[in-house]
Amino acid sequence: MDPQVTLGERERRTWAAFVTMRRDLEGALARDLARDGLSVSDFEVLARLDQAPGGEMRARDLAAAIGWDKARLSKHVTRMVARGLVERREAAEDGRGQVVVLTTGARQVTAAAVPNHVAAVRRHFFDLIEPDELDVLDRVLTRINARAVEG
Repeated sequence: MDPQVTLGERERRTWAAFVTMRRDLEGALARDLARDGLSVSDFEVLARLDQAPGGEMRARDLAAAIGWDKARLSKHVTRMVARGLVERREAAEDGRGQVVVLTTGARQVTAAAVPNHVAAVRRHFFDLIEPDELDVLDRVLTRINARAVEG
């Protein structure tokens, strides 16, 4: 069989470890966020808005920033509006489109969740990486991410 069509044993082992790590790490982080009453998706939206000027972003820009399509963002924002975490407003500059805005309650939730999330990321990820490995991992992930966005 063509070697370009199959993975070698070492490649299979590494790929399986990566797939398992991604799944298990996402699950661990999701469990930790759930203790603060948030899903991973909630946290992604809140973190982006928290970093944006005035705690608000146009919906289309928010969707692009977190890699979601507009429909997914719209459905998730609807659920977050119902929970009082965000508000929707018309875009003031052109009256078209919507702006998603953090609520005061969301700022309080985020302020409590961020330190817990950072601690979880450290515990489940960074604490397991030696300092000299971090630079190598950063370079590898940067290359992989660049290739993935190229298509």
